[in-house]
Amino acid sequence: MKSRPLVCLLSVLVVCLTACQEKEAAVEKEAGAVENIDVAEREAAAKLKAVVDPIKQEKDAFNGATRKLFDEHRFDDLEKLAAELREGKSLFRDGSWKIRGFYKSFECADEEPAKAWKAVERIHEEWIAAKPSSITARVAQANFFVNHAWFARGSGYASTVSQRENFSFEKRLDSSLEVLKTCRSFPEKDPMWWNVALTTALGQGWPKADFDKLVEEAVAYEPEFHRYDYQRAYSLLPRWYGEPGDWEAYAMKAAERKGGLGAENYARIVIGMLPFHGQIFRESKASWPKTKEGLQQLRRKYPDSLEFLNQAALLATMASDRAYAKEMFDLLGDTYLPSVFPKPARFAHYRHWAQTGNW
Repeated sequence: MKSRPLVCLLSVLVVCLTACQEKEAAVEKEAGAVENIDVAEREAAAKLKAVVDPIKQEKDAFNGATRKLFDEHRFDDLEKLAAELREGKSLFRDGSWKIRGFYKSFECADEEPAKAWKAVERIHEEWIAAKPSSITARVAQANFFVNHAWFARGSGYASTVSQRENFSFEKRLDSSLEVLKTCRSFPEKDPMWWNVALTTALGQGWPKADFDKLVEEAVAYEPEFHRYDYQRAYSLLPRWYGEPGDWEAYAMKAAERKGGLGAENYARIVIGMLPFHGQIFRESKASWPKTKEGLQQLRRKYPDSLEFLNQAALLATMASDRAYAKEMFDLLGDTYLPSVFPKPARFAHYRHWAQTGNW
């Protein structure tokens, strides 16, 4: 596991700093395609009902219960729960891994004050002191260091970041790497070890060959842990290691991998890459037929997921597949997820097109 020279790291950071701004620009770019929203569609939008995905509620409840164990220093209970989740390869009802939700439960929100981060850091230290040979405690601490690094760094332009903030960012990523090295040889393995390692590697700007090797190792360990493939696809955006068309080629390769999730994985990657494209099927080489195949698999496997239903309606519209879009919008009726359709008027506009063919 190698880190990149500082000058390379800084160049990577400069690219990364604009990610949030680019995401916002992509949303606005997409919005430009719906400028013809008429009065009838605005009236229809006013009748829509924003809903919450029941699976999100399930995840929130799980996270709350797990965080309570953490806050109460109930390390034996945490160890038992993590072992059960790893052993059973437990999934939420949308196919996301519960072991990832387990570790995310300990993360601090960016808006939390520094003292809250310090309090969480102390609990991680106490957990390791109580369970020095625990893979769970080590991965949790490494994940904390990664998140704390970005908290220190912030998301502003390079000119707004102090030398001290940059130093804290680098130091905490180094701390994450050291923790990961410490537990790498532990007899018990955890799929989140590679998840955290890949995040650390990208932040440190590892050479592409080293990053690729880490991805291959991760996928060999657990080919159905789909987060690895999203992380690789994201790293193949031109702002990181890739050229136009690279992430799409990797997504197809991931879909064809023996022992993997097939087209489902392709659709998951496309959904994950949406924030970085205004109109993904015009601005990338993403395949709508393969995406649709994956969405259909996801809908069959996880019929309770409103997220996948909303994403299918959105992506079918972007792909101009009116028949499939209408099928999805008919299932949605007058309900929508704000996380997929932030503007209800856009939902109404897309639905109207699906029903009538009039844009």
